Amino acid sequence: MGDTRGPRGSGGSSSSPPPSSSSSSLPLESFVAPGGRGHGLRATRHLGPGASLLRVAPLAAVPYAAHLDRVCGGCLQPCDATRRCARCGVARTCATCAEGTRARRLHDLECDALRRLAREDDAEGLTLAHVDLRLLLRARAALRLAEEAEAEEAAASSSQGGGGVGGGVGGRVGAVADASVAAMCAAGDVVVDGAAAFAELMSGLRGGDDGALAPDAVEKIVEVAKQCKYLVAAELRASLDEYCATLGRLQLNGFEITAAEPTSDGPSSTGANANETPGEGFGFARLVPRGGGGVGGHEPVGVGVYPSAAGFNHSCEPNAAQRFDRHACVVVETTREVRRGEELTIPYVDERLDAAARNERLWKNFAFECDCARCARERRDEAAGNQPTDECA
Repeated sequence: MGDTRGPRGSGGSSSSPPPSSSSSSLPLESFVAPGGRGHGLRATRHLGPGASLLRVAPLAAVPYAAHLDRVCGGCLQPCDATRRCARCGVARTCATCAEGTRARRLHDLECDALRRLAREDDAEGLTLAHVDLRLLLRARAALRLAEEAEAEEAAASSSQGGGGVGGGVGGRVGAVADASVAAMCAAGDVVVDGAAAFAELMSGLRGGDDGALAPDAVEKIVEVAKQCKYLVAAELRASLDEYCATLGRLQLNGFEITAAEPTSDGPSSTGANANETPGEGFGFARLVPRGGGGVGGHEPVGVGVYPSAAGFNHSCEPNAAQRFDRHACVVVETTREVRRGEELTIPYVDERLDAAARNERLWKNFAFECDCARCARERRDEAAGNQPTDECA
């Protein structure tokens, strides 16, 4: 991630900045991070602990297989089991999402694929547990809807002689006639990303500024993309290269979504291993909430992509962290005091792991190794034969 083009973290690089902000109200700005780490985000004023930095709506998100019968397929919130699609027998839609058109249209474009994945006798051996495949299908549908909405806004703006809505960090789309999006906006300022913001993310497939995933990760992406060809709705069909590019962007920029409210039973084991997909998925990297999935009793419920939240670089001792609200929006907040001009960072992997384990996952899933101050300390301690301290226990 690192800037709105993909993962940077401590060790990534980029040659071009993310889209400029259309709002000066956010307490952050993009900048060129030192040490060849590409673009990041920094504070524009002094911030105390718990300060809100950014709230972003999911461009595309899907529940884990274990939660398909518990949460709404639109907002990933608890949903009455009776609200199940009669055609596929899989998806559920809450009352709020059912009032609008977006969730319904998204599901219409993936309904047949979900029905086929739900069949136990599927000849390809695919199941609903392949969360990366389901997210790819949802992303293709979401991008189609976003492109249509952007075209309508451009046409309306042109006819009125006005300018378009700004994008990038701080951009806000307000003219969305949908009940679920209206409820999301009513809960506070929110960035609603479009197709252009997603296209700016790195895919990890072409090297250079686009990043370079490990060969085995690329092989998995191609495998999933080939399966998508046989499941995607006719109106969403594209080339294999386009499926791969979409999945690469999801792979490098996905967030694990946790429940807005803690469960009474405490942390779930569903997301205990920070970078492994539950069930039979091909394997899907995603940024985890601080301390790893399920910490504090907020159970991991799914995965999603939030392009404008991709601007935060990684650190193993970050000054910010992400959580999710009842609209499945990612909310990034400071975890300690932050000085004006200080870079804002979040954890890409479980901070409780040691330096070797953290960097193994960072390299495998995000194609970089971390050289933050904590990693440097732990490497020095290891070289000196000292027992590293558990700083995030």
